[in-house]
Amino acid sequence: MKHRHLNHEEFTVAAIEDILARGQAPDWAPLITIIRADPYGEVAEKTATLCERPLFGAPVFRRVLAAARRATPSP
Repeated sequence: MKHRHLNHEEFTVAAIEDILARGQAPDWAPLITIIRADPYGEVAEKTATLCERPLFGAPVFRRVLAAARRATPSP
């Protein structure tokens, strides 16, 4: 997803927030892949924190995080 105010493709807090606020299913896929691969990693933790906000995609990502964490025991 091209972020209107960012000049990189990294999963920073600002980029994840943009995905949750403005993204659609195709934009979510790369973030979901990273969360599933490492449900307790830095990107997953950033996403979990942002899911506490009333962002458009937050309900979807709360479910993605919960499912990924159920499938992978805590480190």
